[in-house]
Amino acid sequence: MADPQLSRVLQRIDTMKSHHIATYGHIIVDVKSVQLTASGATVYDCQDSRNSGLMNSQTGKKLNRGVRQGNIKALLVKAADGQWRVSKSITIGEGC
Repeated sequence: MADPQLSRVLQRIDTMKSHHIATYGHIIVDVKSVQLTASGATVYDCQDSRNSGLMNSQTGKKLNRGVRQGNIKALLVKAADGQWRVSKSITIGEGC
């Protein structure tokens, strides 16, 4: 990841830890399209996150779970080292 997404994620992790919240499971990625631009790339993804979510890290109780079709848009930038990194991730909504 790259900023501003990296900073948002790290801040969210700190907040979750202080409230004893952790993630569980895994997300299945299904990239629908990639658009290259002069400044980076945009990836459209239809994620299946039904087997993932948030849980209480002390009790193990699941607090929520994901959805069958999560419509996601990710903006990527190419770093100086040649690696592509997510600079912004946007949840568009359910259904793809």
